[in-house]
Amino acid sequence: MWISSEKVVAQLRDKIGPLEVHLKFYEDISYSLKTTRIAITGSPATGKTTLSLALEQHGYPVFHEQAREIIQNSLDEESDLVPWKDLLGFTQLVWELRNEQYHNALLEKINFYDRTNVDAYAYLNKGNAELSEDWKADLQEMRFEKVFFLPVWPEIHSLDKQRMETLEECYEVEEHLKVAYKELGYDCIEVPPASVEERVAFILARI
Repeated sequence: MWISSEKVVAQLRDKIGPLEVHLKFYEDISYSLKTTRIAITGSPATGKTTLSLALEQHGYPVFHEQAREIIQNSLDEESDLVPWKDLLGFTQLVWELRNEQYHNALLEKINFYDRTNVDAYAYLNKGNAELSEDWKADLQEMRFEKVFFLPVWPEIHSLDKQRMETLEECYEVEEHLKVAYKELGYDCIEVPPASVEERVAFILARI
């Protein structure tokens, strides 16, 4: 005999209570209602920006890296707020903006982040700079469900006013990023060099 889902829920509610009914009966849809944050990381010359833009074109909320814009603004204003002159001051500004991005995640959506404050931590380590207690707390509290790591891609490496790392320095940054994410308990998923659509498909198949 067919019994409607509403009747099943009513019968269960009488036996075990409404809260447990909700947990038992609706647990299969909980993932789709979850607010998910996914990090995309890697040194310069990895294709992060192109990949982030492609994910956005597929309809996903994407929070883009802001460091390049900050550097360009500092250069335009002849300010010292650039990482090679004032690493801590630059990090403070980037950190606050990334915290804001974290809290601005769209509810019940899969949100992608082009870099996180774990990246900033890696750059501090590279520059032998101290991590404040507040920053340590942020790294523990603001977690990401998954991290996709893009390796250095020598063929797309280039220099400009905002991106001054040589290819050798890109590999050095890469190692610091790997260490920082591992230290904080993340298992990074490496995204191999490929066309942007292949990279998008690779990521979407793993979330």
